[in-house]
Amino acid sequence: MDRPSPRFPELPAPEAQRLPAVLRDPLRLSILAGLLVMLIGDVMPWFRLWLPGRGFFDVSGFERAGDAGLVLELGLVILVLTWADQAWNSRTTLLVAGPLLLGTACVIVLRVAWAAGMSYIRSLAGSGGYGSVLPWFWLAVAGAIIVTVGGAIALWRARGRLSFRVGVSRVAIGGAIGGVAGAIGGFFAGVQISDLMAGDDIAWVSTSLLVLLSIALGFVGAWIGAVIGAGVARSFGGR
Repeated sequence: MDRPSPRFPELPAPEAQRLPAVLRDPLRLSILAGLLVMLIGDVMPWFRLWLPGRGFFDVSGFERAGDAGLVLELGLVILVLTWADQAWNSRTTLLVAGPLLLGTACVIVLRVAWAAGMSYIRSLAGSGGYGSVLPWFWLAVAGAIIVTVGGAIALWRARGRLSFRVGVSRVAIGGAIGGVAGAIGGFFAGVQISDLMAGDDIAWVSTSLLVLLSIALGFVGAWIGAVIGAGVARSFGGR
């Protein structure tokens, strides 16, 4: 019977490649799909207005009160909570309920933005202007509703393992604080950098650059902030 030469040992069988857990869970994919729909609608113009002497022009949610910016920030946090296995499978109720709570907050923010927009459109009648809500706004609303419903299903599905105790590990708190701070810092860094790069360029170029940099730097900032926050908390002997 032939035996393998000690100089040429048999190689171990290659392990089967598996998709990340987030891509194998239909519920998580549904939340991510709703989040993508919400963010696409969020970064596009929400209202189309007409004024005498100016004609038609579009208004995005980043103007005036900047409701779209808040929705974008909340969406980044939802993305982290849904994508990270530790947060999704956590026994801490606040983390698991995050997509539901933040999705609901997005719906409320969009409702406030709609009310403010309609009030402004009605005010244009005195100067001979008028306006309408664009489909992109309703796309953002639809995405926020999908995220909220998915978050509610996730919370209900995980109800058996959740703990309602207040105690949370120091490392988890540090990572959460660092992740949120990093996401916000990255978002504002993307806004500032896009302003410097776009300058007085046309509006759609500036908006596209802002979206690209704010989302990318917000996600990177959340990851770096979570790692640093957890590391700092662990250095104090926490778990």
